[in-house]
Amino acid sequence: MVRYSSKFNLWLAAMVILIGNGLNVVHAHDGENHDDSGVSVEVATTNNVLPAEIASIGGPFSLTNHLGQPVTDQTYAGKHMLVFFGYSNCQIMCSISLKRIADALTILENDIDKPLEKINPLVITVDPANDTPEVLKNSLAGYHAALIGLTGTLDELKPVYKAYKQKPSVLDFELAESAVVSHQSYFYLMGPDGKLQTFFPPVLNAESVATLIKRYVSG
Repeated sequence: MVRYSSKFNLWLAAMVILIGNGLNVVHAHDGENHDDSGVSVEVATTNNVLPAEIASIGGPFSLTNHLGQPVTDQTYAGKHMLVFFGYSNCQIMCSISLKRIADALTILENDIDKPLEKINPLVITVDPANDTPEVLKNSLAGYHAALIGLTGTLDELKPVYKAYKQKPSVLDFELAESAVVSHQSYFYLMGPDGKLQTFFPPVLNAESVATLIKRYVSG
């Protein structure tokens, strides 16, 4: 069994996996400015139309939220969805990403225009074997009260992974006696109609994420 000697090495391995899975640049609408240093930017639209392979991201789902209630994509229709895929036992990328999402949500929550009221921030598990509603509830409570955890059976989640071009897989090593699951760590911003508007990399700071989200939800 292979074990990494440090969390830093595991983080580097996770980043290689993310890039290998495909989404290695920031795709943006015309006029967007992802200005964090070190982030590669690719303007992926013409006249604000996303390329077909990007625009097709997203789709219907039928899952269970962190309160144990059955939900579908229609439960959140009419508001934007900020979608993130992760899992409770993730000690590297998920904790970093969720902290950034939480900080962005706090900025939006304190904004005078209250853009947070127009968003459903969803965290969809890539580890359904361990992420029960109760586990998700306890895990997300430490980040932000607005976060909504979603779980389900593997059969329920597989179509969601496919719709969002996720390819989660359990790696052949463990960290702190928990299996490590590889997955994309992007934040997908879906419109009130359920269609992709844009997505952000986990390296983008909370201020930039909040500014861009506000622009979309206020448009």
